[in-house]
Amino acid sequence: MLLPLMPAGCYQDFSPTTDTTPVLCLNSIITAGEPIEVDVTRTWTFNDLSGARDHDVDDATVTVYVNGEPQSASYIPAEGDEIRIVAESPKYGTAEATVTVPVAVPVTVRKFNGVVTDLWRHYEDYMAADLDFDLYVTLDVKDLPGDDNYFKLDYNWSYESDDDPDYAEPGVSRPLQIYFSLGALDYEAEPIFQEHIGAFESIMGSNDIKGLVFTDRQFSGKTYPLHLKFRNSHYRVNSQSYDESFYDCSLTFMLASVSQSYYNRAIYVWQRDSGVLGDLGDLGFADPMWGYSNVSTGAGVVAARSYSTCTLNLHDFLKEAIEKPE
Repeated sequence: MLLPLMPAGCYQDFSPTTDTTPVLCLNSIITAGEPIEVDVTRTWTFNDLSGARDHDVDDATVTVYVNGEPQSASYIPAEGDEIRIVAESPKYGTAEATVTVPVAVPVTVRKFNGVVTDLWRHYEDYMAADLDFDLYVTLDVKDLPGDDNYFKLDYNWSYESDDDPDYAEPGVSRPLQIYFSLGALDYEAEPIFQEHIGAFESIMGSNDIKGLVFTDRQFSGKTYPLHLKFRNSHYRVNSQSYDESFYDCSLTFMLASVSQSYYNRAIYVWQRDSGVLGDLGDLGFADPMWGYSNVSTGAGVVAARSYSTCTLNLHDFLKEAIEKPE
């Protein structure tokens, strides 16, 4: 009778030691027109349980230099400022990082088109309708010539009321007589959001997109038409009386010009969570990925951004789609 071969081995508990000394960690996202906030902590090793629970640094002093001159905590950064942040701790040493606040580029709505996918309405004695639609929007991003530029797109939607402007809240439908929800963004409709994904990543299935970041490498010094498609948007109204202001739903786009450190951090997060290198590292087929940092100690990220915004009002589209004669 043949006996199967069984692997044998022994196990031993061990507590590895490291020569790593904790250092200061700096994190800050500087926004033009807003006060500067700096988060100062310290690093810790995997077996430092107390450090994992509490890694605040109480003895650090932080100095912010703007264009080479120290500034007070009340300083409001402007586009083009060179910001240098220095943190010093008697216990953990010194950490510093420098970043330049980018200049915001113009962004405008070139055109949009709403495609009705389903509609129910009733107008005999009150205002009632259910509307499903896809929304196609083209934004013009006008790049500034010169240095390499980096961007991140954000957006929100709201119901706006002239009678009570404080009643509007991004992403929330107001008042109770209406409901408005923007559909999911189809990332594949705009290839520039995938410019950091190479052929090898695509073959390996690393096509997930983390954050709407992109560069001007395809349109340096020119205007780029950014194509956005929102699937399955929904609008509903139910009112005892007709009120045309119920159609005042809007979509606001916020284009951030971001520093290279902001962009590099975003690409690192994508690579770690969705890229091939992150997957191979998790499986043990590659070295673990080092976190991105532009701080002198190698811990933390100091980034900067400036915003341009534009707003698309959907009033005319909603009114025509719902009230158009059959």
